[in-house]
Amino acid sequence: MKNVFVRGLSQLKSVLVRLSLKADNVGYEGAPIFSGKWPKITNKGRIYIAKNCSFRSFRTRQHITVTKDAILEIGRNTFMNDGANLCATLSVKIGRNCKIGDMTYIYDTDFHQVSPQHPTKRAPISIGNNVWIGARSTILAGADIGDHSVIAAGSTVVGEIPAKTLAGGSPARVIRTLDVPDDWIRD
Repeated sequence: MKNVFVRGLSQLKSVLVRLSLKADNVGYEGAPIFSGKWPKITNKGRIYIAKNCSFRSFRTRQHITVTKDAILEIGRNTFMNDGANLCATLSVKIGRNCKIGDMTYIYDTDFHQVSPQHPTKRAPISIGNNVWIGARSTILAGADIGDHSVIAAGSTVVGEIPAKTLAGGSPARVIRTLDVPDDWIRD
């Protein structure tokens, strides 16, 4: 009897996930896995979450904002930890098998002008496949992170990080090259 009850709860949770995603106008391939608090989703553009993505937020919920005509794409098997914040005003693309650390911010806009001579910066963000972004990192407008790269905790990425590199700092700079096969997937 207990197994039937557990299966029933699991099916109910799956239905609730699908209904919530539909209400937020989120496209998906196989319902994502949510552990803990449900992310706050504000979607006026297009969100697509690929198969086997998981969101864990037991301490601080994630915030996902997509403005009008903007796109957020999250690749298969990607994991987002507590408090991750994503904002797409143009385009944010996160590849397959990525790990996004606690309290990471990914914004394709600076939100405000620094001065009258400098308009608000908005530029697409691209995060390759099998990328690990350490806790409390910030990925800003125009960032382009190559496949298999690691961004050290607390870093700020403002430009291009080549594939298969470890980068860190503010702004993030390449620390060393990583020797990994193209088909390797990080645990």
